[in-house]
Amino acid sequence: MSKPAPIVSFIVTFYQQKAFIGQTIRSALEQKLDGIEVIAVDDGSTDGGAERVKEIRDPRLTLIVQDNRGPSLAANSGINAARGEYIALLGGDDIALPQRAVRQYDLVSKGYADIVFDVPQLINETDLPLEDSFYPAFSQFDFNRGNRVSLDHLFFRGNFLCAPSVFMRRSTFLQVGPFSPGLIQLQDFEYWIRCLKHGFVLRVVRDRLTAYRRRGVGLNLSASSNMARLLIEDGYIMRHFFDGMDLTSLRRHFAEHVPFHFTDTPADIALAKALIYLHDSRRTVSNIAFEILIDALQRDPSVQERAASVGLTMPVIFSEMLRRGDPSG
Repeated sequence: MSKPAPIVSFIVTFYQQKAFIGQTIRSALEQKLDGIEVIAVDDGSTDGGAERVKEIRDPRLTLIVQDNRGPSLAANSGINAARGEYIALLGGDDIALPQRAVRQYDLVSKGYADIVFDVPQLINETDLPLEDSFYPAFSQFDFNRGNRVSLDHLFFRGNFLCAPSVFMRRSTFLQVGPFSPGLIQLQDFEYWIRCLKHGFVLRVVRDRLTAYRRRGVGLNLSASSNMARLLIEDGYIMRHFFDGMDLTSLRRHFAEHVPFHFTDTPADIALAKALIYLHDSRRTVSNIAFEILIDALQRDPSVQERAASVGLTMPVIFSEMLRRGDPSG
C-alpha cells in the first residue's frame, strides 16, 4: 500500500554544513502541521554531511546526493523529487521555527498569496539571536505600503526576500520553471522577478517563522568573499530585468516612469525602459539607460526626437551618471 502524499515538502539544500544539517532537518520534521516530508539534497559535500543526514531515522526524510553543481540545480533536484502540493525551502544551516508550516500553509491554501516569505530571525553559530542590523536586507521591506511585493520594489530595492523562508505551491514552480543554473548568489532574486512577471502574488509576513544563520566571514554562502560574484550576477539580472515585458506590463508595474503618450512600439518600449533605469540610484544600473539609448539611435536615428520629448538626451544621462559619482554603484 503506497504512502499518502504529503501536504508540504521541505527542500533542504546543503553544502559543507555537517555541523548544522541535522538540526535543520529536524526543525522541518518537527513542524506543527501534519503531512510533512523533507527532501535533503547534498550538493557534493566532502565534510560527511550526508552521513549525518543518514543518522536521522524517519520515513518522511529522503536524501539525494549529487555532484557539486550549485544551489540552483540542488533546489531543482529537490523540488522535482517532492510529492507535496506545497514547497518550502530551507537552507542547510537554517531553522524552520515550529509554526512556520502551519502559518504559511494557511496563507497560501486560502488564497491570500501565491508565494509567502517571512522576515527571518537572524541567529549566530550557537543559535543566539542577532539584531536585524547584522544583515539588514531582510528587514528593509516597507510594510507601510502593505505586505505585497511589487516588481518596482525588487527593481529599486534589490533582493530583500529571504529564500529559505519561501513557501509556495509546487504547481507555481512548474509554471514559472526551474531556478537558473548559471546563478549562484542571486538565483532566488531572478526567480522572484520571474514569478511577478507571471502574475503571481508574493507577500511578506512580519512573523518570524525562519531562523537564518549568519556565520563567520567566509562560511556563509552570503559572506563578503562572494561579493564580486554577487555584483556580476546583479549586473546580469538588472540588464535583463525587463525581458519579455511589453509597454502594458511596464506601465502596470512602473506607471509613474512611463509617459502616458508612449505606444507599444519597439522604440517607445526601449525608451520607457531607459527612463526606468535612469531613475535608479545605483550608477551601475542607471548607466544602462545610456546603453539603451545608444542602441535605439543606431537602429533608428529618428528616435532622438521622441527621446528628447521626455527629457531623455545624452546630456541628461551623462549629468545623472556624474551626479551618482562612484561607478561601482
